[in-house]
Amino acid sequence: MRFRGTIILLVICAGLGGYLYFYEYKGGEKREKAKQEESRLWKMESSTIQQIDLISPANRITAVRSGDKEWRITSPRELDADSDELNRIAGSAADMSRESVLESNAGDLSRFGLKPPQTALEFKTKDGKEYKINFGIKNPTGSSNYAAIPGKNEVLLVASYVAGTFDKKLDDLRNHSILPFDQSEAQSLDLHSSKGDVQLVKEGDRWWIQGKERWAADSSAVSGLLSSLSSGRLKDFFDENPEGYSNLGFDKPEVDVRLVVGKNRAIKHLIIGTEKAKLLKKGEKPKPEVAKKEDKDKKEQSSTTPTALYLAKDESRNDYFFVEKDLVDKLLKTPSDFRDKALAAFQRWDIDSMTLTNSKGTFTFSKSSGDWLLGDAKKKTKWDAVNGILDALEKPVKEFIDNPAALSTYGLDKPVAHVILKQGAAVKVDCIFGKEAKDGVYAQVKGEQSVKIADKESLTNLNKGDSDFIEPPPSPPTPAPKK
Repeated sequence: MRFRGTIILLVICAGLGGYLYFYEYKGGEKREKAKQEESRLWKMESSTIQQIDLISPANRITAVRSGDKEWRITSPRELDADSDELNRIAGSAADMSRESVLESNAGDLSRFGLKPPQTALEFKTKDGKEYKINFGIKNPTGSSNYAAIPGKNEVLLVASYVAGTFDKKLDDLRNHSILPFDQSEAQSLDLHSSKGDVQLVKEGDRWWIQGKERWAADSSAVSGLLSSLSSGRLKDFFDENPEGYSNLGFDKPEVDVRLVVGKNRAIKHLIIGTEKAKLLKKGEKPKPEVAKKEDKDKKEQSSTTPTALYLAKDESRNDYFFVEKDLVDKLLKTPSDFRDKALAAFQRWDIDSMTLTNSKGTFTFSKSSGDWLLGDAKKKTKWDAVNGILDALEKPVKEFIDNPAALSTYGLDKPVAHVILKQGAAVKVDCIFGKEAKDGVYAQVKGEQSVKIADKESLTNLNKGDSDFIEPPPSPPTPAPKK
């Protein structure tokens, strides 16, 4: 009987648990979702919104969709828009909900800051339907704003952060990007400045410096610069009449940047002109140079002194704007600043086979499941020893000899070591090492005119034989002691 009673209790508990799960948990989810749907002011997808108007007592800003995700500001004047921000606003407008209905028939809307409203939102959908809502002052707790649909005396409460989404100034909605482009699609980059000319070209996944000689570029340095251009944000807009100024500096720019981007080889062109503090209106005399302060004063003020700004323009749009000196400094580079200091340019993870020739013989390595194997016998190797070959090629060089003499001068006509790295059948690096130099060892990569002075320790990693590379067999187990 006691066992039967336990079974009955288990059945009751299971039934109660099922009830709690399906009614309280699952049912609660459905009821909460239904409540949220009921509180929505209108039902639509944000992608159907074609025009947005943000209205305040001071102005009215109108933005119109141009394509699926792009927007343009059309009022108070034609301007490039921050499309990401306007897509967020469209999403908030489509999903807007009320927290509650405060009064269903308010006699005096002015009590709530709704007559006249503090701000208002109007928008149109692609099918021509129009939607409007006015926002008033915040409630006493500050967590909500009063709101009303024009033509109704119903006072709603909406979350303050929702109302704040539509309280924007014109500059908040303008395109703040410096030079919009997809960094992964950049094909070439030309820089012209007082430092000289830099021409960078991308081939495959590598960047190269073009000139009298072709040098491998430091791809991370190039990527960092492209990132500063593509994701950088301008500091401020220059909305004055440029015709009223005598020295914008675009005729003799501080920096001139040209990018070729994408399959259609679109040109992106950024020009950086005069420093903001040195801009002169026509007829205005140059400002006198401020006397230099003591070093002590400079140190005290350095943390509070605002960074210098430079006037700039993207040739694809009408806006003039200011960029920070930090960006200008990143662009003031010489070809040598971008030069890859590693002995050879390659991506380590691309390499799946290599051949080393030295005084002890020729050794061919292949990669399998993350391990390096030696020769046709596929002997397992010491990981550190084989990777030492790659380390030798990745180390920064001591010096570049860009106009070398005959190869025999450096012992490269009879190299003491020769390394070939491959990815599949493609040769990624072919490098020879010659005699020792004062601070290292002479080396040259095939396809490059320059002779380089590599780290002397590199030869230590390359001057190895079978016993240095092959992993020794595991020691036999120790026999159990005799009883």
